[in-house]
Parts: sequence; structure tokens; C-alpha cells
Amino acid sequence: MQIECIDLFAGAGGLSLGLRQAGFEVRVAVDSDSCCEETYKYNHPETRFILADISTLEQRDLQEKLSGVGPVVLAGGPPCQLFSKLNQNAEDDPKGVMAYIQVLSRVSPDYAVFENVPAIVRMKKSWSCLINAFMRLGYSISYGVLAAKEFGVPQKRQRLIVIASKRGQVQLPTGRARITTVRKAIGHLPEEFGFNADHFGMNLGAENLRRILAISEGGTSRSSSESFSDSYSRMEWDNLSPTITTKCISFSNGRFGHPCYARALTVHEASLLQGFPRSFRFRGSLWQKARQVGNAVPPPVGRAIASCIIRHAKEANNK
Repeated sequence: MQIECIDLFAGAGGLSLGLRQAGFEVRVAVDSDSCCEETYKYNHPETRFILADISTLEQRDLQEKLSGVGPVVLAGGPPCQLFSKLNQNAEDDPKGVMAYIQVLSRVSPDYAVFENVPAIVRMKKSWSCLINAFMRLGYSISYGVLAAKEFGVPQKRQRLIVIASKRGQVQLPTGRARITTVRKAIGHLPEEFGFNADHFGMNLGAENLRRILAISEGGTSRSSSESFSDSYSRMEWDNLSPTITTKCISFSNGRFGHPCYARALTVHEASLLQGFPRSFRFRGSLWQKARQVGNAVPPPVGRAIASCIIRHAKEANNK
């Protein structure tokens, strides 16, 4: 069965990759970040990428690449920084949700996927706006928090996922993957490669170098023999990584010290901890790449979501 997809707020293409791995045809991707455009086009050359704010899109821009054969899926979620619990100044501004709903109402897909941080459910305006829109437009919905570790991603990341359907309720995926670890994801890598532009660590200043050398694997600066006012830490080889963020390449951020090397994560290591394949390449400056990695949906999570929709669509067709 052919299932076609439009990916909104596509970023570097982590969600698109997972959807494609499950069998979706991702026809159109949209994002307003030009660095994401370069990365997306390099890794997804078969998909039309539209560099634009989704609120400015015309309906024909989204639908002209759709064949009209088989179900259509609209996927995506507005930037999560608006709703993250790490953002202490976050306001309940439904603007991003409204932009998603605007496209949803125009395209009227058979299925829709909305993803974001779990904290969005506490943003009453945004959350009620989303759920009410799905119901008003005739969708059955299921939603819940998915733990990336349940799908083979070696980190503590959690995402809220909503699956909406005009063909009856779709069950959320249930993770069955064996829990993997930092060691399994990046333990094979040398300290850096000359031939991989994404695999080199940021240089540490003298103070941060002293801090990281004083910390053992899995430890923090507060558990070391040194006395530091802030907490810095190294990851553990045989555990999950912390949630990969846009600052994952910075030791000063406090959580991303490599288990044994005197540096923070590299972009390549962070991408592997997000579940990207080794062949995936990012474009832009070092910090632009880190932002793309940290903002991405882990591809294995996207693949699990797509598999549930494919199974549901096949069952609906057989009724």
C-alpha cells in the first residue's frame, strides 16, 4: 500500500527518515531554516523541500506532489522550545499549533501525526486548541508519551505523540526493543576522525579541561575530589545518555561529557545517540549542526509511528 506524507517543521529530516524506513513516501517537507534545507536535501534528495514558514504556504504547494493514490499523512510539530520545561519563561502561545492546524484543515489528510515535548499538555491554550481542532475536523485521536529508549534509542528522551485518523482510532506504538546503551551506540568510535567533519570535539578552556579530567565515568564535578560551584558530568558507558539537546556538544552545558575522552560529545556521536544511521550527514556550522541534531525526532520513533499507521490503514482497507 502506498502512503504519502507531508512533513511540517521537518528540520534535518529525522522524522522523515523514520517514516521512509517504515515505507512511507515522503513527498513534501517544509521548514523555515536554510541550514536544515541543505541537510534535508542532501539526505532526502527524492523529497521536495520547501523553505518557508508554514503559515505562508498555499495549498497547491503541499498537494501538487501527491498522487492521490492511497492515504495521505500530515506529520510534524512546532518548535518545542516554546513548550519545554527547560524554558522557565515559556508562554502558552498557540501560534505554532495554529499554523499546524491551518495546514491540517486545508490538506484534510487521512492521518495526522503531531509530536512535541510532554510539557505541551500543561499549556492549556495550545493543547485544547489542538485537540479541539482534531475533533472538529472529524478525527479520532490517540496520544501519549513515548520513551525513545523503548524503540532502541540509547537516551532518556521522551516525546508526546498524537496520532489522528479519519478511519478510526490508531493505537500508539508499544516499544519492544531491547534497551541499548551509550557504549553500543558510540563505544566503537575513536577520539576523532580526520575524514568525518562531524566527529571532532570542541576545544576546552583550561578551567573546563581541569574539570573534566577530575571527573570519572558517570560522575559529576560534585562527586569528584575537586570543588566546583556548578555541576558538570560525564555520561556512563553502560547506561542511557541524557536527552540530546541543541547544546549537546558543549561540556559547559553540564551533562554531555564523554565517558572517557576529555571533551563533550561530537555532532556525529550525538546523531548516533539520536538513532541516526552512520551515513547521515549534517550541513552548516558546528553549532547549526548541533541544533539540527538536538531538535530532531529520533528516526526509530518515527519508524514505529509509521508502522502503526500502515497496519491500521491495511486493516481499514480490508474491512
